[in-house]
Amino acid sequence: MTDENTQSEVVHILCDMREGRSGIIEALQSRYGAKVQVGELETGDFVLSGEMVVERKTAIDFINSVQDGRLFNQVGKMRLNFSRPIFLIEGDVYGTRSAITREAIDGALAFLVAIHGCTVLYVKDQAAAAGLIFRLAKQAQHGLGYDVAFRRGKTSPGRGEALFLIEGTPGVGPTTAIKVLNHFRSVHAFFTASIEEMRKIPGLGAKKVERIHQAIHWKLENGDEAKPGESLFSDV
Repeated sequence: MTDENTQSEVVHILCDMREGRSGIIEALQSRYGAKVQVGELETGDFVLSGEMVVERKTAIDFINSVQDGRLFNQVGKMRLNFSRPIFLIEGDVYGTRSAITREAIDGALAFLVAIHGCTVLYVKDQAAAAGLIFRLAKQAQHGLGYDVAFRRGKTSPGRGEALFLIEGTPGVGPTTAIKVLNHFRSVHAFFTASIEEMRKIPGLGAKKVERIHQAIHWKLENGDEAKPGESLFSDV
């Protein structure tokens, strides 16, 4: 293990179980000392913070996902849940010898960046991918003075705390949180709003509103209890 991950700045990464054979999980743990939790993710391959998710693709997988339409479904799900989606591509997408034009590749990349606001990064191989994923996670969690793994630890009373609470709702990132607070004026009004009232928030689609409403109003069944270790981003 390197000394990049000190005890005071432990990097937490949530990884999809499908990445188990890639060797990246082992590299994140053994080489970089990251604390990796493996599970079945709804979208993306690596969750690096409450806002940032990474979809890792080899060059040929990226091309195939463009041709069969998977890419556009994936980016839609990523944007629904995270405000900072990243596509990490291993290899040269222009050198796969697949039956696809350069214009089609350019169009797909432009769609990700210009329409959905995604970041597209390139690496040479899986070893480079592991290193970049770790450093992205470290910057996201600690680079700006965060003192908890996935949320800002210091908030100002009033507006800061209100945004902090709203951003903790699944499907709500920083941009959406601002819209919510401007619309409802308080956290209480947001949490007690009906789905019809939530649909009046400017710029929110019906599916996102439904997801937010369901998350707020979900309830443990009688006799069921939350247990230590069930939190996606906690090691307790």
